[in-house]
Amino acid sequence: MAMHFLFIAFGLVIASCGTNSSWYHRFEQSRTMTGPGIQGAPADPLRFTFAIVGDLHVGGTDTSRFRQILAAAQNENDQFIVLLGDITDRGEPEAFQAVQQALTDYGFQNKVLPILGNHDVFSQGWDEYKKIWGAAHYRVTFGNVQLIALDSADGILGEEQFDWLQEQFQGAKPTHTFLLTHYMPVVPGQRTYLRLANQSEAERLMKLASREGIRSVLGGHYHSYCREQIAGVEYVVAGGGGGRRMDPIQDYFFVQVRVDGESVTYELRTVP
Repeated sequence: MAMHFLFIAFGLVIASCGTNSSWYHRFEQSRTMTGPGIQGAPADPLRFTFAIVGDLHVGGTDTSRFRQILAAAQNENDQFIVLLGDITDRGEPEAFQAVQQALTDYGFQNKVLPILGNHDVFSQGWDEYKKIWGAAHYRVTFGNVQLIALDSADGILGEEQFDWLQEQFQGAKPTHTFLLTHYMPVVPGQRTYLRLANQSEAERLMKLASREGIRSVLGGHYHSYCREQIAGVEYVVAGGGGGRRMDPIQDYFFVQVRVDGESVTYELRTVP
């Protein structure tokens, strides 16, 4: 009971608060599923761009702002898009379906890497998510990068997921590795509870990222743009898709990630 109230104090969505799943339940189901992938390959596997955006908070079927993001990413020839959680506002089937329709309309239906957020597991949200995209934790390789998606929708990662994550670093490594998560271990420059609730897990993830040579940890949940390099790892918060705005960036936006051989850069792209 004490732990239950601790999570509520941190503003987290947990299994007893209107969801139909818990982290462990989703993790066990995801073990038996394939995750989303990226159709096609870049013309130059060493040089390409992709888009990242979190916190669309699509409610009902209104995807107007998301469509502006997709149109801009399409115009920029971004190879795929990463949705960093809180894709929907209440986990409604019609919201997930509207997002998928928008992706289809702009040619990203097989070029999307979704991440579960706390709002996405409200109600029957997990059921709808897995019907469309499959596993909540997965790994994808594209060109000279690998992207590893984590399920942090309950504000925690869990021992089993840490074990799985460690396994992903065995064998040959690509030039760049990105970790994708909704809750970040740190929100650069901000004193906020809107990050992983368990401080020991946050510190463990950051140490692992530095030790394994992770290029960047990309996430959302905090509705702004923050970026900082810590112990050799870039931490990028890109929560600009549609939720209420937070300092320091009040615009709605996505971030374009440019991979250019050994280098990676990030550029803010605002939308109305």
